Amino acid sequence: MHHNLKHWWGHFRVHLRHAIQNGAIWYWLAALTLLPVWFEPQSQLQSVVQDTLFVIDISESMNVRDVDYPKPQTDRLTLAKLAVREGMASLPCGSKVSLGLFAGDEVTVLFEPLEVCRHFPAIEQVVSGLDRRMRWIGDSWVTNVLTAAIVEADKRKLNLVMITDGDEMPQRSAPIVTELAKLRGKIKGLLLGVGGDALQPIPRLNQKDEIIGYWTREDAVLEGNHPNLLPTVRNLAPGERAPEGMLDEVTEHISSFNKVFMQALSQASGFALVRINTPTDAVNALKNSDFQKQAMAERDARWIFGLAAAVFILIGWFFPIIRSFFASWLLAKFRFSSKVKILAK
Repeated sequence: MHHNLKHWWGHFRVHLRHAIQNGAIWYWLAALTLLPVWFEPQSQLQSVVQDTLFVIDISESMNVRDVDYPKPQTDRLTLAKLAVREGMASLPCGSKVSLGLFAGDEVTVLFEPLEVCRHFPAIEQVVSGLDRRMRWIGDSWVTNVLTAAIVEADKRKLNLVMITDGDEMPQRSAPIVTELAKLRGKIKGLLLGVGGDALQPIPRLNQKDEIIGYWTREDAVLEGNHPNLLPTVRNLAPGERAPEGMLDEVTEHISSFNKVFMQALSQASGFALVRINTPTDAVNALKNSDFQKQAMAERDARWIFGLAAAVFILIGWFFPIIRSFFASWLLAKFRFSSKVKILAK
């Protein structure tokens, strides 16, 4: 074994000497330098970051198809998802992001904050996979949700971006903002509004997301939003409509962007309200230095090893020229020294 080791070491020394002489050693060093890249090294650097919790409304009204992006008659939820994806992509590397959904009066946070650049492919997949079937209740109380979302964002030291059409079920003429106003100034946030101005019927969808009908006033009553009308509607035969005028107070079966309601929430929370028609509108709204901060953040360190490897490769590539230059320089220095010694004699 000792003989084999000695034999191997002798071969290695010969190869190493040849590699040093012909410059191949620099390519070896480049390959070794790149090895840590496979382990995705990270470094902590002082950075400008924009840590953000994105919360998307997945309530029933977000199925209304009154958005013109990326094509006419697109549902509101699709625009919300695209806005979140592009918004996250626009944030500086080192920023941490999280994603939440809301329906009813609850916010469900899907994952804890992740560094946006390193984890973007996985985050993008989660956002793309969101759909209405994740909804756990048809109703929505946007005021309560915004209050809950602020608490969730504050707990994680994040800004808040909430995307909604502002449509509540059961509907209220004005939001009750007492609890919301108490949290004003707690965190920084932004409200992004989606949906058209004209009232549209809320569609019923099958498992293939095809429209198979629309919600009616009677359906809204059966959902329990108008207890005073419930006995009357329950006595109707299947498919029968209530007498003209009897259900005029019911409006939950139609929806538009609730501008007045959202402006009231904006004023109570201190968050800016921005109406978006394309994802670019969301990206522009996020470009605000007020949402940014200086912090130690994870940054991809692979470029450091890549740069070092590139330097080694360049040295290897130009090694014959470099070797020739140093040989000439040493020869000139030797000749100069020899002349000086001769003159000194």
